[in-house]
Amino acid sequence: MNQLSLLVSLIIASVFIVNVINATDTLHTGNITALIEGGIKHLFSLWIVPCSEWLNVFTNNAVWYHPKFPAGLQYSQLMNFCELNQATKPALFRQDGDIRLTVSGNTSTSALYHVMVPYVYGQIENGNNNSLFINSGYEYVELVADQNNVIRINTVVEFFNRASLPFTWPDNN
Repeated sequence: MNQLSLLVSLIIASVFIVNVINATDTLHTGNITALIEGGIKHLFSLWIVPCSEWLNVFTNNAVWYHPKFPAGLQYSQLMNFCELNQATKPALFRQDGDIRLTVSGNTSTSALYHVMVPYVYGQIENGNNNSLFINSGYEYVELVADQNNVIRINTVVEFFNRASLPFTWPDNN
């Protein structure tokens, strides 16, 4: 084999290896993204699933920072938070757009992921049945992969704007 043929063979082999590595990375990133999207979907199932099931998406040291709870809600307080929210009806809490994912460094034991998720929340104000308030904003969510590669939420920070809207329900509602 002459030098030119050897060089061409090496280039072709290098391109093949780079393509295999990129395909593997894309597959891995795609799997992580799907797992994170599943965790975020579970986060927004607050009014749909039992609170004991809703808590499964969080780590045992999770904290949810919320303007109403500036010191943060610790994992041990999230059950009460869920039950309080489920008792508030009618209410809506849902993802309101695509997540923005950043893979970033790692903790001492697992990969660390940051997600910004647009959301909307609305409810009839308890003390005034002629008013609806709506929060829209972002949930900043920090997720970690545990030793079993299960993606769990470690931190939530809620950012929102609040609007109050007067409204009248139709008679049949």
